[in-house]
Amino acid sequence: MHRKTPLRIAAALVLCLMSGPLSAQDPVVNFAPEDADMAAAIEEARSNLDFVLARLATDDGGLHPALNLKARLPVNHFDVDDEVIWVENLALAEDGTFTGQLANDPAYLPGLTLGDSVSFGRDQIADWSVLSTDGRMYGHYTTRVMLPHLSRAEAEQVGDLLSPDPIPEAWR
Repeated sequence: MHRKTPLRIAAALVLCLMSGPLSAQDPVVNFAPEDADMAAAIEEARSNLDFVLARLATDDGGLHPALNLKARLPVNHFDVDDEVIWVENLALAEDGTFTGQLANDPAYLPGLTLGDSVSFGRDQIADWSVLSTDGRMYGHYTTRVMLPHLSRAEAEQVGDLLSPDPIPEAWR
């Protein structure tokens, strides 16, 4: 039996008003590990990760605050193997480990809440997000796959915030 992985989506208009791209109460959408569309979205997001990190690295070796990463964090739960959750306020250590703060309240990580610090490796990254100055969200490959699994109202609300293309025009 395959266990599912919960994925958090970006929730609506509140996102434009927050410093981070996510709401603490984002809905959870479960996907089986073998879901082809989700696997392709994760692969595409990862294939652009080096490019995005290079564009958003700061002069002091940090990462721009507009960048957020969706990390696959292991859990000890009978129904799921890991929780995929957005992380903000990122830093990249010399050993390649990312640290940041949870941008959502986790559903399956007991003892952790919104804003708690977590660390993860590059192999745990499932997606990336950049909130532009015009309020559009770039990246969000996994969110784009989730849209058909949301209510019509939620999908329209989230879809309105996503850029038409995951990569900003100015970066091409």
